[in-house]
Amino acid sequence: MNAAGCFLPPTSGVCALMTRPATILQTICSTLKKPVLHSLIIMLFGTGFSVAAETDDSSLFVEAFTAYQKKDYLLTIEKIGSIEQLFPDTPLRDVALLLLARSALKSGDNELAATTINRFSSEFPANPLTSTIEEELLSLGIRRLRGEMLPPAIPLRTAAQKMRAEQIALERSSMDKSTAGQREQERLATEKAAQDNVRASINLPAGVQTVAVGRQGKIPFEVFNLGISDEDFLLETVAPPDYEALLEIAGTSDERPSRVTIGTASPLKGSILFRMPADKIDGHRATISLRTVSEKYPHIIQVGEMQVTTAAPLVRVVAKMERQRLVPGERTRCRISVLNAGTLPAQGLVVRVIFPAQAEVVDRGDGPPFLRDSSGAVIFRLETLNIGKLAEYAVDVKVREDSIIGQELRSRVEVSNDQLQTMDFFTSTAAMIQGNQSLTVAPTRP
Repeated sequence: MNAAGCFLPPTSGVCALMTRPATILQTICSTLKKPVLHSLIIMLFGTGFSVAAETDDSSLFVEAFTAYQKKDYLLTIEKIGSIEQLFPDTPLRDVALLLLARSALKSGDNELAATTINRFSSEFPANPLTSTIEEELLSLGIRRLRGEMLPPAIPLRTAAQKMRAEQIALERSSMDKSTAGQREQERLATEKAAQDNVRASINLPAGVQTVAVGRQGKIPFEVFNLGISDEDFLLETVAPPDYEALLEIAGTSDERPSRVTIGTASPLKGSILFRMPADKIDGHRATISLRTVSEKYPHIIQVGEMQVTTAAPLVRVVAKMERQRLVPGERTRCRISVLNAGTLPAQGLVVRVIFPAQAEVVDRGDGPPFLRDSSGAVIFRLETLNIGKLAEYAVDVKVREDSIIGQELRSRVEVSNDQLQTMDFFTSTAAMIQGNQSLTVAPTRP
């Protein structure tokens, strides 16, 4: 992306790698430029329609998503750039921008990451995917809006650089753990002096716990009494109400007491139980906390926090007519592509396509079978759509003879998930009804 926020041509992105003196990069560039230039030449000299017929936005996104799963972040950026250039009005633009921002972040291109996440926030201010954006991305975006220039992380391209990066990551991880351990010791020492041996320590698992929508999650914990005598504490968990979080103390009945006595010999063990709400989208993050309050000194409070994230299918649909301009009586094909960009397979999908009144569905007999409901909508059933996969359907339609010239044809697609009891809605790309030019009679001369 250049300073104005526009994507560079594919060849520029490849050639930018050549600014670093590496023989392997030169080989990559020479290998990749030829097919890229070939594609551009085809589009520039009149055969772009055939290329577009073979390449669509949903297929490109699947390729980008697959590259991202394989940690090939530069390829992901290239594929998303192709979507931006070839399909600027794609219905996948929200997830494409997020994928681009995350790939830029992980490949070290902080400038691209910041400008892309700012574009997402500007174009989709109310999009529910906003809640899944990482804090690091948001921070980069804020810094860029303030006018700060964001230097890139050093890209790792060769095997030696990769090995060095792994070593640097290992060293940083070790340093972070050492620093965290030192800070904890300092905190415990300060607390001991200030609170006269009335101290508690909470131990929660490291990292982020991922739980599938509608499933129960369990966070084990230990609470240590660091004082010199038994102490009474009040325990409570804090979580969003729809997570239905509660405490389970090991060795107690089902009463789940909130007041506990903790000895110095062994820690108190238990679990925070919660249920991931079925309406959360893939990647949604929430914080669940465990608080200990000294019954003797209520101002002495310890808090342990754990982040939980949602694993769920994320379904997107692209529907479009093969011909964008149609005349009354003309027959064409509508293609419907269903994509799962989430982290869980989508189960029990029902795809309902509602065609406009001007389009009459033609039963053609070949291709995936479909049903018709009482309203005339076409229904496809999809038992399973795996992660990063695409299901494609086609329906032949005919423009009614009495259709009005100049009308738009737009289809509505409803996707219900029987497993999660959710419903998503999508609108097709518009097609236009035009007059039959072959019937136009030239005026006679006097």
